[in-house]
Amino acid sequence: MSKMSELDRQRQEVEEVMSNEAKTIYYCSGVARILVPIYYTIDDETGITHYDTDSMRDEFDKEIAQLEANEQAELDGWNEKMQDYAMDNMTSDVAEEGAMYE
Repeated sequence: MSKMSELDRQRQEVEEVMSNEAKTIYYCSGVARILVPIYYTIDDETGITHYDTDSMRDEFDKEIAQLEANEQAELDGWNEKMQDYAMDNMTSDVAEEGAMYE
């Protein structure tokens, strides 16, 4: 098999896979979804698809950073809520003790 026919066979395999795949990658876990666009160009001369993996990685990293920021905000909110509950309980306990000594 010549080198060109091997390259043509590989190109056809890639095109078949790509035609069956969506143009966006979905990473799912629970209810969070990360949508990463697939950036590519097709060489007019050879017909080979070239993927811009650096741009896709940058998009993925941005989405991960946003998920981490959202998670940290939720944790901070939860911790603040628990501190408020603790303060309310301490205040009501002190008020009850004061009422017992009167």
